Amino acid sequence: MKTYEIAYPDENNNTVVERLTEDQIIEQYYKYWSMKMIENCPGEPITRERCIEDWVTVHWAMEV
Repeated sequence: MKTYEIAYPDENNNTVVERLTEDQIIEQYYKYWSMKMIENCPGEPITRERCIEDWVTVHWAMEV
């Protein structure tokens, strides 16, 4: 299974690096993402792969 890393600042402006598996991304993001896809892009395929691709793009994630 692929894993991805994202980096973001915490409340003290320290860099936080988080690593997530594809299953974790789906668990955290799929429900929100699929609802937004239905609302804003009717007729577009709603797949696990597209969800992960969107999450990677939105979070500027890197595959590790």
